Amino acid sequence: MFRIFIKNLRLYGYHGVREYEKKNGQFFVFNISVYIKDTDFAGNDRLEKTISYSDVIKKIREINNSQSFDLLETFCQSLACSIIGMSELVERADVAIEKPTPPIEEKLDAVGVGYSIKSDDKVTSITDLNKLFKEKGQEKSKKFSAFLSVGSNMGDRKANIKKALRLIKDNPSVDIKKISSLYETGPMYLTDQNNFYNIAVQIAVRNEMGPFQLLGLIKGIEYYMGRKKTEKRYGPRPIDIDILFFNSEEIESDILQIPHPRISERRFVLVPLCEIAPGIKIKGMNIKSYLEEKELSGMVRQISAFVL
Repeated sequence: MFRIFIKNLRLYGYHGVREYEKKNGQFFVFNISVYIKDTDFAGNDRLEKTISYSDVIKKIREINNSQSFDLLETFCQSLACSIIGMSELVERADVAIEKPTPPIEEKLDAVGVGYSIKSDDKVTSITDLNKLFKEKGQEKSKKFSAFLSVGSNMGDRKANIKKALRLIKDNPSVDIKKISSLYETGPMYLTDQNNFYNIAVQIAVRNEMGPFQLLGLIKGIEYYMGRKKTEKRYGPRPIDIDILFFNSEEIESDILQIPHPRISERRFVLVPLCEIAPGIKIKGMNIKSYLEEKELSGMVRQISAFVL
């Protein structure tokens, strides 16, 4: 029997019993094994004869980003059932989810939960899971508008931005509504680095994803694309995603401030944002009037339309 495995996948999520776990989120580590029914791959070198680990990772991301579980036991079972339901080729799925920074005093590497399911067990479990997701889906009628700034100055800058937007778009709770043109912008704060590519994006967010959940999605994408916390602040980065506005909310916390606290000084943010949201107010002023009056410094050069 063949085993496809995913080792130490780190994603940011909002799971746990404690209120601050749901509000602030944390990283979770996933280790997954998917067992494929006996197949002779000699002369059958085709993807349809197996399960793509990329599809499994996409399924993990989808559930992690669209649901919030009190118990890792429930999370494990839901994820395992979903993997079993991906294909008739799947004989068994083993799922382990760890909390590397659990809310306990003892010193340890991690705590977690593991769960295994075989294809013979799937009927009741999948039915219950689909019912759960259907009930959750009925709560998704309301949407909020949010605006993001996305930039990159390492590697293939345009490709990095496209990849980040596709990862955002993959989340079932987020729809991309508008994308500005692509702009080349000079670095700010730390000027001894490459120019950035920047865009502004308007998204529609369903009501099960609040601003802190959106922040978790963004931080997970940044981490996945190679951005690490050890990098110098304002230094070079493969991807940088900021929440500029979330509906009409005002938030002041240690990890999130909305509206973005430095938006009013950043021409590289305001020019793309003005293109897709000319009615937005910055410090009580229309954004276009604000840009004309303040005459902010910094090179911002329109490159082309941005097509995802």
